[in-house]
Amino acid sequence: MGSIRADLRTKIAAAEPIRSVGEAVAFFSSIPSDTEEFLIFRGHADYDWRMSPPINRSSVTVRERENELVREIVSVAPREFQFDQTMFDRLVRMQHFGIPTRLLDTTSNPLVALYFATEATPEDDDGAVVVVRGKRSERKFYDSDTVSCLTNLANLTVEERATIEGTTARNVAEFNKLQATDRLIQFIRSEKPSFRARVRHADLFSRVHVVPKMSNPRIVAQSGSFVVFGLDRTKLPSTSVTMELDRLRVDAGAKGAIRQELASLGVTESALFPELDKAASYIVRRMSEA
Repeated sequence: MGSIRADLRTKIAAAEPIRSVGEAVAFFSSIPSDTEEFLIFRGHADYDWRMSPPINRSSVTVRERENELVREIVSVAPREFQFDQTMFDRLVRMQHFGIPTRLLDTTSNPLVALYFATEATPEDDDGAVVVVRGKRSERKFYDSDTVSCLTNLANLTVEERATIEGTTARNVAEFNKLQATDRLIQFIRSEKPSFRARVRHADLFSRVHVVPKMSNPRIVAQSGSFVVFGLDRTKLPSTSVTMELDRLRVDAGAKGAIRQELASLGVTESALFPELDKAASYIVRRMSEA
């Protein structure tokens, strides 16, 4: 697997900027498969954008009140969340409504990523298709205990998260006796009553690829998955890297032409966002441009 990763990194570094769908298809078709590794993609309109979840790109005030965001949206629209069984389910729905969360959208379809990479920017920037790789054995499913631990961090206050980030607890038992950790465990047990109080400090700084339930039309349309982000990794320098990423450049001057090619293949806004309001907006815009 190491040699395949190295070959892919070399191939991406040597690749010319993508200027057509054909070039993109040729490149992605040439990526060697590896049954021990997962491969996911994300499109960035600006090549220099970092892989960062919406909550981390929000204002300091919003980040510090993450736990209030969760309660406010559920309070305003309780029926929308009534069938969600886990915090991961709620965060997926919040993301759907445009609320910043610690989830980052990804896709298994590179053409979907290419669509988002061809969005226009004010500075006419090159885009990027971000290629994310990791061990298949380390990806998680929607019902994973690790996913419950990371997503329920959103329920903690900023002070509780800071306590966990800065603790000097020497072992698992000592760490699990902290008031902040106990609060986290309480939230996890609300969705998993038999969850054991054996949370490891380092695990809460993880970034994990999550395979969701295909119960959301947008997830299905976009071949979607997520990366869930834990606590601030700079507070734990020894955190191991479980995913690697590279960026394939998309030429700014070719974005419009690529979008037209993608549309001829059915990769459009209305296809990727199948909700009625999105489809209606797309139809009106398309007709006004005709």
